[in-house]
Amino acid sequence: MLTMNNIQATPYQAHWLHTGDGTWRQSNCYVDLWIEVLHSLSLNPVASFAFTPTVDFEGDQWTFFKVPLHDLLLLYGIDVQELNIWQSLLDHVVTQTNRNRLVLLEVDAFYLPDVSDTSYQQAHEKTTIGIQMVDPTERVLGYFHNSGYHTLHAGDFDGVFHVTALPPYAEYAKLDTVTKRTEGELIELATQLFAAHLSRCPKTNPFIAYSQQFQQYVAAEHDLASFHQYAFATMRQYGACYEYAALFLRWLKEYKGRDMSAAADHFTSISDATQILLLKTARFVKTRKPFDYLALLNAMQADWEQVMELMVSRC
Repeated sequence: MLTMNNIQATPYQAHWLHTGDGTWRQSNCYVDLWIEVLHSLSLNPVASFAFTPTVDFEGDQWTFFKVPLHDLLLLYGIDVQELNIWQSLLDHVVTQTNRNRLVLLEVDAFYLPDVSDTSYQQAHEKTTIGIQMVDPTERVLGYFHNSGYHTLHAGDFDGVFHVTALPPYAEYAKLDTVTKRTEGELIELATQLFAAHLSRCPKTNPFIAYSQQFQQYVAAEHDLASFHQYAFATMRQYGACYEYAALFLRWLKEYKGRDMSAAADHFTSISDATQILLLKTARFVKTRKPFDYLALLNAMQADWEQVMELMVSRC
């Protein structure tokens, strides 16, 4: 098979972020993918979370947060570029994986057996996978997705590579330039990135606008299917992102001796409250049984104000 020799995919054990007792086992396909790819390369993914305080409420969703490509290059030496699909998609993937590169490809989750409990052979949904190996003769694909490494075969292989009209968006990550830094070196670089990202934080408290939008949301009728889409676009995004922000700040303290634990606690408080909000809202959508969502949202608003004050004063 055609494999990238820098990644030890078999046997594969997921990163502790996806197997531990955290509040959010998964965040979104792009960030989860990079957590596992970095882990498979024996790199620390927590260092890449310097950007997490920058997420904002965007009016119809919270920021679909992604690790900035600049940060991947600075921290780990991983250069990510767009893959121009001008010939057969499969030919491109074979070429890039042969050059020791990971191909990040938007695909239809309908053909991904690792999501058998949600989308596989059930629903057509866009998601991103990281292709680690491809064997066009045997029609086998090895890929990173969500919280692990998986393989697919035969008909699913054909489905992934079937392009009907416009080609999908794709990137390739150059792994032959990976730099394995010491934790001290990572801390120095991540601290610089963190200070720069703080200037990009929302200027006004995003929970003010989100609270208004949420009240409009619960005033209307919704089914559970549409709620799950809403929850993914809103609560899961900022809830998971702020949990990662807390982990990042505690990592800075552990290796840098800087007391960011109070700020981390506020991020954790938001993340935990969001999980409660999600569960209570799901029950409300199903039963229409009222609950005090304003108390939860007001607490998040207060935590956000305090965490921003703490971060700006310490950095």
